[in-house]
Amino acid sequence: MNQPFAQLWSEIWNSHDADAIVKLYADDGVHRMAAGSTYVGAAQLREMVDRSLRGYPDLHFVIRDHHVLTIDKSLSKRFVTEYTMTGTQREAIGDRAGTGKSITIDGAMIGELGASHRIHRCTDYLDHHSIRQQLGLID
Repeated sequence: MNQPFAQLWSEIWNSHDADAIVKLYADDGVHRMAAGSTYVGAAQLREMVDRSLRGYPDLHFVIRDHHVLTIDKSLSKRFVTEYTMTGTQREAIGDRAGTGKSITIDGAMIGELGASHRIHRCTDYLDHHSIRQQLGLID
């Protein structure tokens, strides 16, 4: 891999190319939100990506820190990525109405890359309480 995984991840998300974002994951890749939702496989991942990009058309990620560790001879790698996400919510996402308000949220994603350098599984720790506060949905 010629560039750090986190840099590639943020560049692809920031490009808003939904096909490329889904290809970051293995065909049976799993993206679990620590707050409860889990997306398995390309179809569910695509729904999550499309919903995110529609809801936040200016969605942008900045990597704050990133670590990758090789864990076995199969070349699987564990990773930890800390990021800051910004965006303006234009459309509803789940029970959060489109507010037109901007958010700045810190998050962390922990997961495993397969030998193909695609995400096999990850858990995304994102502060949904702060999102709701910044959108004016709760105090």
